[in-house]
Amino acid sequence: MKTKVKRYAKPLYVQLKETIKKNIESEQYAIGSQLPTEAELCELHGVSRITIRRAIAELEEEGIVQKQHGIGTFVKSAGKIKRELVSVGGFSEFLVQSGKQPKTKILSTAVVTIADVNIDSLHVELEEPILEINRLHLIDDEPIHLESSYYSLKKFPDLDKHLEESSSIYSIIKNRYKVDLVKNQKTLNVINPTMEQAALLKSSPDHSFYEIEKVAFDQDDVPIHFAKSYLPTHKVTFTITTE
Repeated sequence: MKTKVKRYAKPLYVQLKETIKKNIESEQYAIGSQLPTEAELCELHGVSRITIRRAIAELEEEGIVQKQHGIGTFVKSAGKIKRELVSVGGFSEFLVQSGKQPKTKILSTAVVTIADVNIDSLHVELEEPILEINRLHLIDDEPIHLESSYYSLKKFPDLDKHLEESSSIYSIIKNRYKVDLVKNQKTLNVINPTMEQAALLKSSPDHSFYEIEKVAFDQDDVPIHFAKSYLPTHKVTFTITTE
């Protein structure tokens, strides 16, 4: 079915990009399937090849499609991950619950103190050992979420020895230490990423990132976890549900 883009408002390539994304989300173009050729897209949407190429280039940069030289352009993903901003669970739990199979890479771990990382929200003693965990979350080998998290080793002794038990640290804390996380506080900002952050998340430094600072609390209202997360705004969108 032909869909003519409108000759006003947003630029034509933006309208076309959004139309193709909607077609992917509705599974008109399924993940793994090949998009129509440039000539076919020109005919379908009544636009030039230049418009087609710019729209496809942006979709490829966002990780939604992938070009295969000499073959064509294929659908790689259904677009942005939707995440409930006020949810209590961790990112790994969220991905599993939404039917996705995440992969987690532990980039580094270190034992630090409050003085080293300048965090006062954990309410720990000045020289109390804190486990710093830097992780990268991926979906279909596409990096989506960079996180630095901090846990008191006084509250959770030997936590560093149990990180391989699950991709979800929250699950380890619940099952091994019998602590439930029941609420959290989040601060959301939009920032320009560092070169390192952009490289780890395979994003352009020109793309803005969400920066989320989170403090999680247990059933006794004790802060037990602090995290700082980074997510590219073109890969993730946040929703807020109220009752």
